Amino acid sequence: MKVALGIGCDRGTPLATLARAVDEALAVAGLQRGQVTGVGSITLKADEPALLALAAQAGWPLHFYPATQLAEVVVPHPSETVRRHTGTPSVSEAAALLAAGTTEASALCVEKHRLRGGDGRNATVSVARVMPRTAIPPCVANPDPARRFTASEREAVQALMQVRRDMRHFTAGAQVAEDVRARLQSALLAAPSVGLMQPLRVLRITDPVLRDRLAAAVDQERMRTAQALGPRAAEFLALRVEGVRECAELWALVLAPDDGTLFGRRTLASEMAWCSAGAAVQNLWLAARAEHLGLGWVSLFEPGDLHTLLALPAGAVPLGLLCIGPVDRFYETPLLIQQQWRQARPVPALFTENNWAPSWNTDTSATTEQPLHS
Repeated sequence: MKVALGIGCDRGTPLATLARAVDEALAVAGLQRGQVTGVGSITLKADEPALLALAAQAGWPLHFYPATQLAEVVVPHPSETVRRHTGTPSVSEAAALLAAGTTEASALCVEKHRLRGGDGRNATVSVARVMPRTAIPPCVANPDPARRFTASEREAVQALMQVRRDMRHFTAGAQVAEDVRARLQSALLAAPSVGLMQPLRVLRITDPVLRDRLAAAVDQERMRTAQALGPRAAEFLALRVEGVRECAELWALVLAPDDGTLFGRRTLASEMAWCSAGAAVQNLWLAARAEHLGLGWVSLFEPGDLHTLLALPAGAVPLGLLCIGPVDRFYETPLLIQQQWRQARPVPALFTENNWAPSWNTDTSATTEQPLHS
């Protein structure tokens, strides 16, 4: 049997106390260290020296989860004291379950093993069985295409669209569970596509060296953009424009080489491919927000740089880097509005009937950007 550990501890808990607590918890279940596949804890402990040392010595992968994600896991022994200090009623139990790839409390074979060290510092260890991998069902199995949605469901959909944000701040060290990732993929596939061409391809970036190189490419374009903005360069550089290094998941969006689809795009071939890709990303954005995950679309890069880094074939076009993952909080309003970079237009400014509105020819109400310098 393979298991995952969840660990909570006081700040500064010695390595010896932590190691003893782990060994005792494993012994309670008749287990050994060799059966441990990974360790989970709260992001507050991402810099805990003893925890980092223990995992390094044992060769165990470490997974850190934000308090908001841990708080969603139903556990046998929630604690208000723990909630007051960490923002979640459970650290060790919830982290063990998430590290084991489940949220079913029945997977816990050791719910909470506590140890108080000689210096008075405490460690708590939970042990959860790693659940066997099974085929992951789609987000909604066999939905009825003819169903009528209730008023509350319609309100929920409207609310979801209103609270969607282009996120730039992510919880470092967090992860996205496999079943959640599968639901995001399902949402992407459910998007409309002209002629059912489905031109979008997604490369999930798991190589840390490649991630660093992509981040460097974004940094370079950030500086070029600042130079092009002239008088607003310093203001632009103060903006947070990406979360490539911190996000739990990094997906590269690529428009596949044209497959020759004519249906619906004979006269607008490239435009309809781009529109189909954009529709897929919007689906993904909403699905991520429904999972309480942030998503940010990063377009600051030279396409040629990404083409090379991702070893793309001729005709493929990189469209963006999607930063996906848990966040400590969602922005109350879009970040560019908060930071007074740009204002959103109201509905009347975007809609008219039958003919182009003459006011649109000179409308600069939403932006104070200067024309780009050559």
